[in-house]
Amino acid sequence: MGNEQFEAARKAEAGYHSNFYQNNELFASGTWMSRPMPMVMDMLERLLTHKKELRVLDLGCGVGRHAIPIAQRLAKTNSEVIGVDLLDEAVDGLRKYAKEYQVDHIVQAVKADVEHYAVQANYFDYIAACSCLEHVSNKQTFIEALERLQAGTRIGGIHCITMSTNVEETEINTGREIEPLIELNLPTVEAIALLEDAYKGWNILLQEHVTQTIEEEKYDEPTQFRCELLRFAVQKQ
Repeated sequence: MGNEQFEAARKAEAGYHSNFYQNNELFASGTWMSRPMPMVMDMLERLLTHKKELRVLDLGCGVGRHAIPIAQRLAKTNSEVIGVDLLDEAVDGLRKYAKEYQVDHIVQAVKADVEHYAVQANYFDYIAACSCLEHVSNKQTFIEALERLQAGTRIGGIHCITMSTNVEETEINTGREIEPLIELNLPTVEAIALLEDAYKGWNILLQEHVTQTIEEEKYDEPTQFRCELLRFAVQKQ
């Protein structure tokens, strides 16, 4: 993807999410924010069977779809939940909901680009990167981001990754296929191969992909967003 295309994709994604966060409350029924992804909470419980205090990093956190439920689960412990997002609306929203749900004592909201976010070495027990790594600029920065996350994870720590792959978009009213404005649109097979290669030596806990369809208001015309949602969870040995 050329720089101009990348900037257009980044702008479209930012516009869509900013608008969405402004018009929808966290956990609003009927939206993709209505509840956390079950795998994110399942992997958290897996960690909590042998460790009570966790350092958690939620990359591309939005307004707290995962950071808030994770923080609620850890609220009575001396844990730390850091949410990172590029959008002001997301960071401000996370701070607002952390107060509202009374978990602001352990939630920290950070404005940063996932592509350049510096992860402290050997620091985190749990890293969730849900629907954010497909928004880096190319395959090389994707691999480098994974390397930083791995270096920032303690032994026994878990990474929980979801990615939209094989993305296609269609105008709902006309049925016309349009070029998807997504920064890194990898074929599912290639994304799996890159993840498996990057996480050699880690224990794969979950690897699956499911077809997902969402109606979006991202362009001038409403569109249907179709993808293979890749779910990948691994533990550092």
